[in-house]
Amino acid sequence: MSEIRIASRYAKSLIGLATEQGVLDTVYEGVQTIYDTAINSPDLVAMLNSPLVKADTKNSILMSVFKNSTPLMQVFLKKVISARREKYLVEIANQFIAIYNNQKGIAKAIVTAASPLDEASLDQIKAYISKKINKPHVQLVVKINADIIGGLVIHYDDKLLDMSIKSELNKLKQQLN
Repeated sequence: MSEIRIASRYAKSLIGLATEQGVLDTVYEGVQTIYDTAINSPDLVAMLNSPLVKADTKNSILMSVFKNSTPLMQVFLKKVISARREKYLVEIANQFIAIYNNQKGIAKAIVTAASPLDEASLDQIKAYISKKINKPHVQLVVKINADIIGGLVIHYDDKLLDMSIKSELNKLKQQLN
């Protein structure tokens, strides 16, 4: 079975339980913490993937790292470890976040600009993306890259909207050649 299918099943189960218990938003925060911690800690991921580290050790490490999580999250983490699926924990968290965002109508977008953007510009970008994909909430990740010279590059829903000066110069260069 593929990693995404396994992760998706666990994520859907956790969403179902969290919804049933009325703690979906709290569990989302816990899952987001797990995801952020794993992304920023290659040692944690290596420990989870290691066949040399015993399940009890993995369980105690996760319980100490995520000791402030909800009881449901702690039971879930123990279940993932007992089922020997801990190497999928990062992907489970990723799938959970994707399903949660879809249910709540939240879209994520990455905006790359040559210089920092003001709040009014960010609000216009959010409104534009929200209208394009028909989701009421847009979370932006703003990156600064002076190499694009000016303009914007926007990634959302597997789409790329490149309105950068660098891109326009490259198009012009190709036309002249």
